[in-house]
Amino acid sequence: MQSDEPEEMIVPASAPDAATAASADAPQRRRRPRLEDVSAATGVSNKTVSRALRGDPKVRDSTRQRIIAEADRLGFQMNDVAAGLRRKNQSMTTIGVTLGDCSNPFFAPMLRGIHSVAAEHGYLVLSADAQNDPDLEHRAIRSFFAHRVAGLIIAPIGNDLGYLANEAAFGSAIVFVDSPPPGLGESMDSVTTTNTSSTREGIDHLLARGHRRIAYLGHPRGGSGAEERWAGYLEALDTAGLTAEPELVRHDLITESDARQAAEELLGTARPDAIFVDNNRLCTGLLQSPAFAARRLDVVSFDRFPLAASFGISVIDSDPYDVGREGAQLLFDRLAEPGRPPQRHEVPARLIVHHDPSY
Repeated sequence: MQSDEPEEMIVPASAPDAATAASADAPQRRRRPRLEDVSAATGVSNKTVSRALRGDPKVRDSTRQRIIAEADRLGFQMNDVAAGLRRKNQSMTTIGVTLGDCSNPFFAPMLRGIHSVAAEHGYLVLSADAQNDPDLEHRAIRSFFAHRVAGLIIAPIGNDLGYLANEAAFGSAIVFVDSPPPGLGESMDSVTTTNTSSTREGIDHLLARGHRRIAYLGHPRGGSGAEERWAGYLEALDTAGLTAEPELVRHDLITESDARQAAEELLGTARPDAIFVDNNRLCTGLLQSPAFAARRLDVVSFDRFPLAASFGISVIDSDPYDVGREGAQLLFDRLAEPGRPPQRHEVPARLIVHHDPSY
């Protein structure tokens, strides 16, 4: 229950801006702002800032949101280490990992790949499940930095991760895996798969089997992965002298239920002769569609999943284990050489063709 008592106020002072340009001869890494800086900028006490950033329900929502927004703008992070979680001279031997949805079997091998590299370096992996919730992802990332993990690997689901630019400027080691958010993938280390070229290969396979009305089921294009797969679909059609027909396309699908409903609509009205699905979760939803069960079409899905061969679903195996290993190796490379330019690695995906056993 939120308190009706007024927040502890202080007289606002001129808050130092963490983004203020340094002098020409100053070191590149900026001073990390302190809790006092957030307090001065918001006009509330240090205690209220601390309570808000730790999620104390007694702080009013409006105050909490204002404090969080200012903390993000300045790049301030809580320091639980300084609060006594470890001694100053103790080395940091943990890395954090945030995954979009741990119920998706795609992420299990990715996490194993990360663990394998971390173990080689003697580090412990702490992981968080964002559960397809951008706010939960944000809180998990803040918590990891508050616990002063040595670095962070993120398989992002949120669109607004711009606050991480501050963290990179302060020297935090951050690596995006699977689908870097637009605007950050070029400025930070990242690992993806061959999204565009592999999607083209999948569409070319369907075209070679004589299909021309190829439907597309896609997840939200907030990250680079979805954008690149959509681009591969368009390029393959264009090369074949075809154009994408709006009635054959369904974007912004997240859950299996979304995909099942989209399949019912497509198969009931647009009458495609094949389907491309841009991730395994959506393909599982497609298989739950009664309309698809009645009309078994050729399907290519990005990402391998256990039932693919049984249903004759061809898959593009993006090798999440290797994506995880590459991401972890990039993170430890960044820890060893903080000043090197950002790296972007691509792990090759491969098309695995399955034929429907009922044909």
